Amino acid sequence: MNNKSVLWIILKFLSVLLLFIYPVTYGQMSKFPQVYGSTDSVLIDVNRFKLPINNIGGLADQLISGQTIEGGKYDGNIVMFSGGFYLSGISNGFLWANGNFSSERISDYVPGTVGTIPQDPKNILYVVRASDSPFSQSWQNWKDAVSQGASFYDGDKDGIYNPVDLNGNGQWDPNEDRPDFLGDITAWCVFNDGVPAAQRVYPDVNPQGIDIQQTVFAQKDSADLNNVIFVRYRLINRGTVADVMDSVYFGTVYDVDIGDNGMSDLDGCDTLLNSAYTYHDKNNISAKWGPNPPAEFTTLLQGPVSYIPGISFTDVNGNGIYDPGDIPLDSALSFNGPLIGKTIYPGAKNLSMSSANSYFKTISPQNRFQARYCLTGRDVSDGSLFDPCTWIRGQVLGGVNCTNVNPLFLYSGDPLTQTGWINIDPLDQRDLVNVGPFKLEKNKPVDIIIADIVGRGADALNSITVAKGYASNIIKYYQSNFPNSIVTGIKDFPYIVNNFRLDQNYPNPFNPSTKIRYSVNTNTLVTIKVYNILGKEVAVLLNEEKHPGEYTLDFNAAKFNLVSGVYFYRLISGSFTSVKKMVLLK
Repeated sequence: MNNKSVLWIILKFLSVLLLFIYPVTYGQMSKFPQVYGSTDSVLIDVNRFKLPINNIGGLADQLISGQTIEGGKYDGNIVMFSGGFYLSGISNGFLWANGNFSSERISDYVPGTVGTIPQDPKNILYVVRASDSPFSQSWQNWKDAVSQGASFYDGDKDGIYNPVDLNGNGQWDPNEDRPDFLGDITAWCVFNDGVPAAQRVYPDVNPQGIDIQQTVFAQKDSADLNNVIFVRYRLINRGTVADVMDSVYFGTVYDVDIGDNGMSDLDGCDTLLNSAYTYHDKNNISAKWGPNPPAEFTTLLQGPVSYIPGISFTDVNGNGIYDPGDIPLDSALSFNGPLIGKTIYPGAKNLSMSSANSYFKTISPQNRFQARYCLTGRDVSDGSLFDPCTWIRGQVLGGVNCTNVNPLFLYSGDPLTQTGWINIDPLDQRDLVNVGPFKLEKNKPVDIIIADIVGRGADALNSITVAKGYASNIIKYYQSNFPNSIVTGIKDFPYIVNNFRLDQNYPNPFNPSTKIRYSVNTNTLVTIKVYNILGKEVAVLLNEEKHPGEYTLDFNAAKFNLVSGVYFYRLISGSFTSVKKMVLLK
């Protein structure tokens, strides 16, 4: 257990002690029906990725049933120490920032909605599982969640959540109410930025009157969805400080510790997938993971709905507002699952990732200005833009012109091919996926959906390929509005590969190493062998079962004492066979 965990246990112990100091509040809470885990924390535990959460936006580094869960676990090992968010905007001309992230001991949020008492027994996590019987206690508990703003499926169309088995058949029917849940487990809570300024890390920032409704859900399917946990943040400005908050940025932040307390972690980002990720170098052999440590992706699935004159609509009357008479150029979408459906916003667009950023364990945002720097893709220390040409923790490789690299997306290159901007200095880093700017208007919710994805392949770099495959398919799954989720169940949502494929090795010619990329579209035995110009087998590179996906194989000719010349490599899988030529030049 590291020092961060010890300090967190002490803080949680003190919070529990306060409950005994105020026995009336504790007594009230003890009478409330218990849900899975305790009332303020729960373990999302249905698939390969296990993530503890709490009721004020904390992810990973939490207490569950009195025991420390040191972080999010994948295949039984820690892959994420802590997760949370930063938020910043301008209210009445004042720049503010707040957040909840245990790695930096920033905790500006309290349970419940703005203006309520944090100790109210309703201010808990509400958890529903697919295995719960229809109309059971968890469905009834959801009434208190609805009273605080949670969504529900209004089967009888009366505007009131009342989960009753109307026809007495013991099953849920479409004309009956049910909780708004997605996946095999859904956890909902609401919290607000009500911590007084004097108790904050940034003591010059007062509460801004912001509610955040958080929904965390996951599936237990056997393929892609078995490796992801979804987080939906619903931001609501309650108007206690400003009717409109301008230039708002939201950043989901993670202390990803794949192994060795994070000291071997490298960062990257993929702008096409709206993702930032953490991985290990291909030569790193982790004490926890062996030769194939996983990669962790944070993917922005749904950005805020934003109306942008000249981009999402033509502002006919020139007032800067999308109103009758204006011409829509785009439409934004909000996906809520097959029961509640999707909402279309003509004249708007969903914002994409605005920057991918990171900072280090010893350099964290110490004030509201530095937090803002992080959220806008700048250096936390002084607010300057990163220079890909001179930034000492990265290097632009593969003949790419460093002056053409976008500085807002840290390490946007490809570690597999070693091209573009690559992180070259492994450290215990904090990673942010940011989105903005947008407005928070009084009582108008803004939804942001994040997917936390872990992929584990044949080696450290292949784990990136696997995780990218998951991310690509999960984006499609989201864009299909979480199809059939929980209603009929999704089983074996597969890695989408249209066919078998064997690519040309690279580099080619080579000396002595080259890479061979291939893909399969079903669970199958794959064999790859190398032959000389006479057709004699000289090396067996692979002979094992593979799941659907894309893979990269390293071939080092020196290991097989091969001389310069022309060679052929062949992939065989079932009835599929493909042969490519390669040249070894010494």
